[in-house]
Amino acid sequence: MDKLSTLEAFQGAHDKYFRLLLENYPLIQSNQPFADFGPLELCELAIEVHSCAIALGPKARERLCYLGLDLLYPFDNPVDLYNWRAWVKKENINHTTYASIAIRIDSEIKRMRRVFSLEANTAYAAMPTADFLVSKARYKLDTAPDQIREKNNQSTSAASPTAMHIDTINIQYAADSQAISKLEQLEKETTIGANFSNIIATLRTLLGS
Repeated sequence: MDKLSTLEAFQGAHDKYFRLLLENYPLIQSNQPFADFGPLELCELAIEVHSCAIALGPKARERLCYLGLDLLYPFDNPVDLYNWRAWVKKENINHTTYASIAIRIDSEIKRMRRVFSLEANTAYAAMPTADFLVSKARYKLDTAPDQIREKNNQSTSAASPTAMHIDTINIQYAADSQAISKLEQLEKETTIGANFSNIIATLRTLLGS
């Protein structure tokens, strides 16, 4: 499979995954059987996205993970899916975090599609990982809250740089949340965003009514 075909497979799984994720988001009450797990198809779609990211090569994978691919697709089996859902409920993580990441990944897919259509694969592979991207680090803090540091008996310098501490929200995170909320409001009356991204179309369909 060539890279453009791989991108199409990636896009299809990405769109379907986000819609299914939003339809079954942990903060939404559900009376469905096995509601604590959510649909296990999410795991299959996550594996498809992981596999496509690998197939696209190291640079694509690095850039996608820089955006937050690993945060949007943090599970590939029922055990980790259950744990993720429990964590989202406990920390009250708003869906706007994942919507922001999904939209940024959507844009990178568009960029890759255009670069590969220009037969510039080598140039893409040589590009710095952070060029034109917004890091997932905006959803993280360099240090954990005091109570977490005390609980884990860790110093500030020892706090894991990959641990998410969204219970303490910085202004950038708040701005992203506001942007998604504004998009949802806008999509009630227009299809401007939906024409740009299937992720925004999903927000329109599920939350914009």
